[in-house]
Amino acid sequence: MLSLIDRLEERILDHIIAYACYTNDTRRLADYKRLLPLAAVNRLWRQLAHTHIYSTLVIECQSTPILSPKPEPKLRSKAMGVVVWNRPDKTGVLPLTKTTSSSTTVTTAMAISWHTNLGLILGGQKPSKLTRRLCIQAFDTVPDYSTLLDTLSSGFAQHQWTDIVQIDIRDYSGLRRNSPPDLTAVVNSITSSRSSSSSSLSPMVVAARIHKPGHTHVNSNLTKLATLISKHVPNVTAVASDPWECSPSSRLVAGHLASQYFSQLLVCHAPILAPIARPKDPCTCNLSSLSIQTSILQSSGPNIIPAAQLRTLKLLQAEAFFSWEAFSSDATLVFTNLTSLTIDFEKDHVANDSHKYDAQKGGQNPRVSMGIDKRRILFPKLTNLCVRKLPYTYPEAWAMFLDSPIRNLALAGKFAHIRYLDTRVLRQLDIFDMHVYLSEKSFGKFTAFVKTVLSVASSVRSAWIRHSEVFPISVPEVCAWTGLQELNITAYIPTFTLLALVSQLPELRRLIAQRIACDDSEAILESDSGPFHVEPGAVVSTSVRDLQLHMGGSKPRVTTLQTIIYVVMCMPRLKQLAVKQAYRKDIRLFIRRHAAEYPELLNLDYVHHINMKS
Repeated sequence: MLSLIDRLEERILDHIIAYACYTNDTRRLADYKRLLPLAAVNRLWRQLAHTHIYSTLVIECQSTPILSPKPEPKLRSKAMGVVVWNRPDKTGVLPLTKTTSSSTTVTTAMAISWHTNLGLILGGQKPSKLTRRLCIQAFDTVPDYSTLLDTLSSGFAQHQWTDIVQIDIRDYSGLRRNSPPDLTAVVNSITSSRSSSSSSLSPMVVAARIHKPGHTHVNSNLTKLATLISKHVPNVTAVASDPWECSPSSRLVAGHLASQYFSQLLVCHAPILAPIARPKDPCTCNLSSLSIQTSILQSSGPNIIPAAQLRTLKLLQAEAFFSWEAFSSDATLVFTNLTSLTIDFEKDHVANDSHKYDAQKGGQNPRVSMGIDKRRILFPKLTNLCVRKLPYTYPEAWAMFLDSPIRNLALAGKFAHIRYLDTRVLRQLDIFDMHVYLSEKSFGKFTAFVKTVLSVASSVRSAWIRHSEVFPISVPEVCAWTGLQELNITAYIPTFTLLALVSQLPELRRLIAQRIACDDSEAILESDSGPFHVEPGAVVSTSVRDLQLHMGGSKPRVTTLQTIIYVVMCMPRLKQLAVKQAYRKDIRLFIRRHAAEYPELLNLDYVHHINMKS
């Protein structure tokens, strides 16, 4: 008779294995060792475990502490332990790191080395047939790629990895605090096939130079590393670097590999180091997902990448006046199959440059697209659009998207970057995300802009309004987003203003508010809510089921507690409530005392956090 675990589907068991063995989505090298005991359960578990064990060839940079046997007497101190990070030397070993405590003094050194599961894969019954991905990663220490070449030259170069189709360069070492600067492998490096002429230097490569004696020459180790990998892993169709703004050395390695495989890639999410060569046959380019700098597009020339095959496109480090001619130089450019587009402009202060540019060209606002083109650019299947730091100060820049079936829209930047949004884009949205950051001393303008956006008829089901400053959110007299089901306001909003907005959303089921005015000194902000006022105990919404109010600190405050209870009373059909731990006991006590008035709140489920389903 089969046990309950054996009756589960393979996809469910596969999810259980991934959840139990992997620390998180990063999937460290040590996580793969936890899969070995699962292979001894039964045939089904062994098959699923082998799929995870052999699926990825992991090469991870790690630092190992080396303790000296004899402490130095001169380091004795009663101070607390302090770790001082130093740059690794040429041997890959960090200089001596001093750690002092009240009782002993220990001198340590950190040795940087590369570790891999190569022996595990080659020693298995099915050595490389299941290996589909190569992952070069670093988490806790800055990688030194000068020693990686020696590591791969031994076991890796003795095998032909024909089944690997994806290469990932993942470097999270720059995210950790007090990490040492990555100066060992940071050099200006260009693919060997295109490094002969100085005209092929892209602006990104020129900007990546480190003006330091000894670092201006071309690092041949990175070129040899990319050549070695491309020789023994010939069938790669996807190259990605995560995150995009990784350390300079990892960025160069990813750029080398992307340039090596570019002619055969289906997915490219890594920085390109040199202009793209024009293909002899345009039909041979099979790219479906591409992340690229606009400077590379500018220097590559027209008709380099066929627009009809792309499904996902990210234009990163975009200049204000870039050209779309790299995709096509026809009178009308049509992205036939593109469903997701991201345009991330590089600078913050170029909003006024568009006026100067238009004046020089003669005429005001001559373009109808984002970029320098005056022609029509069409996206007949575009559903996801993300624009960051939009530098144009006229709404005609959005004309290229008015005919697209956009369902998800994300905007980010200063208020000057989003204020000229064409509200016609909002009509058929499902998800809207607006992130405004940095203060510009335009309190009233931002409040009026939010009012305008909320008064435009739209089919938005999920909205997220974020602002990093204390700009008060205001609402129009009539909110046109009647179909809104999820609302996350990570911005400053008075209590009555929030309730006035909720009262106009009959289908709202999930509400997340991060910063609500709670003190009497903030009562002046309530004037933005107009004549709207709620008496204690009045019902504002019967549709809201999930509520998160995460204001207040670790210690309870009376005004914050009163505001939370006041808002909860206005939504008597709540099922889940997320508040700080310090306020839960008093909220429970209040609900029990008023059980006759709020019977449904007795079964309220208190949670730590509420996520938006979209």
